[in-house]
Amino acid sequence: MPTRFRQTLVSLDNRAFTLVEMVVVTALISIMLIVAIPRLESGLLTDGSDETARWVIANVQHLKEKAVLDQKIYRLNVSPDTRQLWVSADDLPETENTTVPEQAYRLPRGMTIDQVAFSSTHHVSSGTIPISFYPQGYSDKAVIRMRAGNGEKLTFFIEPFLPRVHLVRGNEAW
Repeated sequence: MPTRFRQTLVSLDNRAFTLVEMVVVTALISIMLIVAIPRLESGLLTDGSDETARWVIANVQHLKEKAVLDQKIYRLNVSPDTRQLWVSADDLPETENTTVPEQAYRLPRGMTIDQVAFSSTHHVSSGTIPISFYPQGYSDKAVIRMRAGNGEKLTFFIEPFLPRVHLVRGNEAW
């Protein structure tokens, strides 16, 4: 009997972790946390302005290309009232173009659309505001002004003949 008891104790000792293994695992977890925490803070605690900027820039570029490829007019619809943006095509019935589709991009909490300007005198700040992209490769000249929850101002310049959107952060473009 005593030998059987001793074998049980020996087998229990073999199942434990050594101090070196514990230190290595703790060090690895610490390194992973040091790398991950700054990324989590920048991702979780943002006001949504970066996400919105990426969405607007990517979709404007895509719409300019798609209008030329498909040879039809596309519209980027901006609604300051509902804080949504969505794309519509000119060949759809008018009722479908004016209604907000389910896949519309909803601005993150805190982001608002202040206005859309088509010239220095023509500013629109309510309703559904369409910005058109034409099959010939140009678009309406438009300036979309947005504000983040922390007061940061974003201005998107959509130029008729340039493929890219110019984004200005801050008060310079206001």
